[in-house]
Amino acid sequence: MSTTPQNRMTLNRAGCAALAIASVLILGLAAGFVVSNILGFMPLTGRPEASPTTVSMVTPEATTAAPHTPTAPESSPTSSPSAETPPADTPVGPAGQTPSPSSPGTGFDYGVQVHLFHLDAGYVSQLVNNMQFRWVKHQIEWKEFEPSKGQYLWEPVDQLVEAAHGAGLNVLLSVVKAPDWARGGYLEEDGPPVNHEDYGDFVAAMAQRYCGKVQAYEIWNEQNLRREWSTGRPLSAAEYVDLLRVAHDRIKSVCPTAIVVSGGPTPVGYTSDTAIDDLQYLRQMYEAGLSRYCDAVGIHPSGFNNPPDWRYPPAYSEPGDSESFRGNRQFYFLNTIEGYREIMTAFGDTGRKLWATEFGWACIENLTEKPYEGYEYAADNTEMEQAEYLVTALQIARNKGYMGVMFVWNLNFAPAGGAADERAAFGILREDWSERPAYQTLAAARATGELP
Repeated sequence: MSTTPQNRMTLNRAGCAALAIASVLILGLAAGFVVSNILGFMPLTGRPEASPTTVSMVTPEATTAAPHTPTAPESSPTSSPSAETPPADTPVGPAGQTPSPSSPGTGFDYGVQVHLFHLDAGYVSQLVNNMQFRWVKHQIEWKEFEPSKGQYLWEPVDQLVEAAHGAGLNVLLSVVKAPDWARGGYLEEDGPPVNHEDYGDFVAAMAQRYCGKVQAYEIWNEQNLRREWSTGRPLSAAEYVDLLRVAHDRIKSVCPTAIVVSGGPTPVGYTSDTAIDDLQYLRQMYEAGLSRYCDAVGIHPSGFNNPPDWRYPPAYSEPGDSESFRGNRQFYFLNTIEGYREIMTAFGDTGRKLWATEFGWACIENLTEKPYEGYEYAADNTEMEQAEYLVTALQIARNKGYMGVMFVWNLNFAPAGGAADERAAFGILREDWSERPAYQTLAAARATGELP
């Protein structure tokens, strides 16, 4: 094809345009290279990208399967901390996490006793949350956590407190059993310290360390029994109230919002060398000044093999049941809570709440073949009755108006200590962590509003 001058001019123009565009592109690339190198020396001001983190999820549907990580403790549910735990001559400083913690109050609420040592405490706490219960109780054996004066082994307690606090649960710690060094040589059975100030030192250290994360402290447990309060002297409610006074004042001095609960006596319908009738003991506690040294009064209203709405003497008995747990008012939930309230009213203490720091019904169905010796009533209650009794007892307590937090005894002592443990029959989980009807029924009652 021939090229005319006009065509040649058009081509020249196109060539110049192409050359110009190419020049611009080359200059742009060069400028970008220079700018990127300059910026390479400048600090980044944006937030660095976080590396992916695997989040361990706890699913609520743990009906039959065992949880992903929990393992049974090396010993019983009150086992001591691991020997590998470093002696924390930890200085006790003021709690920095909540400068001015608020109290949840002493009114009616739902709780359960748990065991967290040597277990996946986060998983257990989630099981409580799945029930929509707001409180957990854990026992602290003082002798395991202060093996010598001032040597505190806080690590296991730190872990349980952090797990419960992280799950949004309120915590009651029940502090019991003096270490040998504080007993004055009297070591035949568990008991209090010779110098009550030693106990005061320990609970004050705890209250200061966990202020805002532990909401309440129960001062001792079933102190109307010699096996819990062995001193070589006759049992004395006045001696106990002196320990309570020391503990109350020391706890309040470092964490004023902490709730102090008096130790719950065990229901005993008689007095002997080894026990004092719990109603008599409560009167003696009031005579010694109980109302000045606690925010709530502890109580253990067990039901044995009797429905919670029965009173002594029962109108009838079910065939085949153990009659030996029917013949005294101590075996009846209603008799216990109403008897305590009458005494409180007689002493003019009507504004204070009763906290059931332990209550429940034992059942061996789908757990073990025979009940633990002395717990024969556990063979009389079916799993469905256990569930029904717990819900009914909570409804009764809520309607009474004078009951505070109700702690079901217990959540997980079967998986923690084994099905043969005497405490396992009271539990609402089986040894393999599967849910008993009581767990499912309590959770459903909370979800549906049957237990508002």
